[in-house]
Amino acid sequence: MNPLHRMERFLDAHLIPFDIVSHPHTHTSAETARAAGLSPGRIAKGVLLDGQECQMVAMIPADQEIHLGKLGLDHGVEFSLATESSVSSLFAECEPGVVPGLPNAWGVEMVWDDALMAQPDVYLEAGDHKRLLHIETRYLREAFGDSPHCHFCQPRMMHG
Repeated sequence: MNPLHRMERFLDAHLIPFDIVSHPHTHTSAETARAAGLSPGRIAKGVLLDGQECQMVAMIPADQEIHLGKLGLDHGVEFSLATESSVSSLFAECEPGVVPGLPNAWGVEMVWDDALMAQPDVYLEAGDHKRLLHIETRYLREAFGDSPHCHFCQPRMMHG
């Protein structure tokens, strides 16, 4: 099934209103924010993590990065970043490198950072490098279901 259709059906089943926003093809969440005319903090970026005998997607604002140590302490599991090939095999319907914004629509466990609640609305990757799902933040808890949440991200460090 097309990843966008899977997420549309998931949102419809949970009665969550959304819009689809198209933008030119991009490779990173920072490029996506620029192309869509959004601040990176309004884009929820999914990062696939490997834990002991499990994989989980962490949803964070695109202008942040995961503090793996804090997340591990909060959940009692040591996490590392998963490989691109793991992302592609887990989300085979999506374009390479894309972690969809609603991994729970695939039955994949997730955790989300409370910083996402700071924005009036959020934009989620729609499974390709050209579209975003736009939902109001007040629906975020419903969209993410009973997935755990806490504060485990920090401002992105500038490498250079």
